[in-house]
Amino acid sequence: MNLRKRILAALMVAVLSLSSLLINPSPINAVAGGAAVSAQTLGVTDRSALNETDIVYMVLTDRFYDGNPANNGTLNAEYRPGELKYTQGGDWVGLKSKLNYIKNLGVTAIWISPPSENELLSRDGSESGYHGYFTKDYYSPDPHYGTKQDLIDLVDEAHNLGLKVILDVVPNHMADYLEPYASSYSSPSYQPAAPFNNPSWFHQNGDILDWNDEWQVQNCDLGGLDDIDHSNPAARAAIKDVYKMWVDDTGVDGVRVDAARSVDKNFLREFEEYLGVPSFGEIFVGDVDYVSDYQNYEWGVLDFPLFFQAREVFANDASFYNVKSILDQDYKYNNVNRLVTFIDNHDRDRFLCLANDNYQKLRLALTFLFTTRGIPDVYYGTEQECYGGGKPTEWAGIANKENREIMPGFSEDGEIFKYIQKLTSIRKDYACLSNGTQREMWVEDNIYAYSRRDDSTGQEIITVINNGTSNETRNIPIRAESSISIGTKLTNLLDTAVTTNVISGSVTGKQISLTIPAKTAYVFTIDNVSPYTPPAKTITTIRVHYDVGLGNTMYLRGGSYPLWWDKGRSMLNISSDVWVYEIERYAAGEVFEFKPLINDTTWSSGNNFIGVGGQTIDIYPNF
Repeated sequence: MNLRKRILAALMVAVLSLSSLLINPSPINAVAGGAAVSAQTLGVTDRSALNETDIVYMVLTDRFYDGNPANNGTLNAEYRPGELKYTQGGDWVGLKSKLNYIKNLGVTAIWISPPSENELLSRDGSESGYHGYFTKDYYSPDPHYGTKQDLIDLVDEAHNLGLKVILDVVPNHMADYLEPYASSYSSPSYQPAAPFNNPSWFHQNGDILDWNDEWQVQNCDLGGLDDIDHSNPAARAAIKDVYKMWVDDTGVDGVRVDAARSVDKNFLREFEEYLGVPSFGEIFVGDVDYVSDYQNYEWGVLDFPLFFQAREVFANDASFYNVKSILDQDYKYNNVNRLVTFIDNHDRDRFLCLANDNYQKLRLALTFLFTTRGIPDVYYGTEQECYGGGKPTEWAGIANKENREIMPGFSEDGEIFKYIQKLTSIRKDYACLSNGTQREMWVEDNIYAYSRRDDSTGQEIITVINNGTSNETRNIPIRAESSISIGTKLTNLLDTAVTTNVISGSVTGKQISLTIPAKTAYVFTIDNVSPYTPPAKTITTIRVHYDVGLGNTMYLRGGSYPLWWDKGRSMLNISSDVWVYEIERYAAGEVFEFKPLINDTTWSSGNNFIGVGGQTIDIYPNF
């Protein structure tokens, strides 16, 4: 679309929008009593699009795969290979070439980066617009990703493979062109493409300084990025119109709304209706009361409240009561099965970065993600054991560098890839994991059990997780709502050699008695299923035999990740003089050096110790 056509189109839409407002000043709220309209009534579910049965795979397009090096940009300007704040070359052609890999993982929908052309660099030059959130020209595709036809081809091929595509959209802001409080551009060359190069279309109130002030959140700039004023009829119409173009021209199946908290809620409802596909918003808040209200205006929302607490439980060994406190508030949502759940993303540290590179912690978190209510969303690279540099960076604000690493490879043989593959197959086989009611069965600090049951069919899955470091035996009541009867055999879908029978007892009259190994999850069904044995793990175990005294902790340092020489990994104390650290990242036979420290400060004496991947190494150091 050329400049003249863009301006005419924007003016026409603005006139029509203004006329509509004059005829009916409040068309969005024209319901009895002025009550908010549920997103379930918006009419977007008729289209075969994003729904509760989906499993999402989030991709940063620039970081996935470089299919066309010719569109990488200018070397040492915005394109700087290996510098993660700048463009790395991933594009739509590359993503299309890897769709079979994504399909084989078992997910059903791909969430990709915003498509519009971005400003090459931030105002201070410290990063490029590789991520899609520095919009320059809403109407044009970002040339680093490819042509619009490349995107259409990607969506078409995804649909051919049975995969849906979710487009990340940015209706809240553009790149940082206007100086704070400015009502005009300071440079004729540094401004957005028409028709969005109109300063009156933007708020001019400076940056958000207080995130507890809702007026600032919706009317000020997010980190200097020019904030669109949706109360301006022309701007409101134009941003709706351009994303309608992207949705209609490409055929995507849903949208994720970036910075939805900073957008007027009524606009979110109007925006979703106009686009005609389901949307889910980013409400970067941990409070259920705050987040749940947004489901009155959108089909779904990202479940940040559950994310924050589940991550504490599985990465940092916090109490399951943290998770319970969130799930107990599920009644506040219109539809909890439309919450998009996750354990990390492009703005948070990688899970393994926080979890001491413990693969078993990751397995438990993924099991919870796939068996609890909501739509699971897997961040690209999780299946390849990406660790985001291994050292947390959220203390500096939003994590947005090491956690956005280049996809390291596309092997389908890794243990985590196969584990996610198994979880996706279970979720597809049991509809109750998509539409069933979640009911708590047992909760204590380290043990959690819950049921997902489709009350219309009786199909039920029971999940039991021991997040502790010791084996535990428990009698867990079967819910009164369950139709599972005494004598029924339950089989663990994650390892069919593990079974248990329902016996009499407990407050409901029926229960299961289990011994649950440390850091283990069971996912039970009553069905007769094909035998399944999980892949063997290559575990390297280091055991340090030394009594450090009360209140002290043993650490490990080493020369091969997940060990470093400049920072230690804490070890697990299993008896007064034995400390353990398990590693799954080393291949069998891989040789590495390491050394223990007390409190990560006092080194053991003598030479470094030598370890071999896949073995148990016992050492008796002196200090």
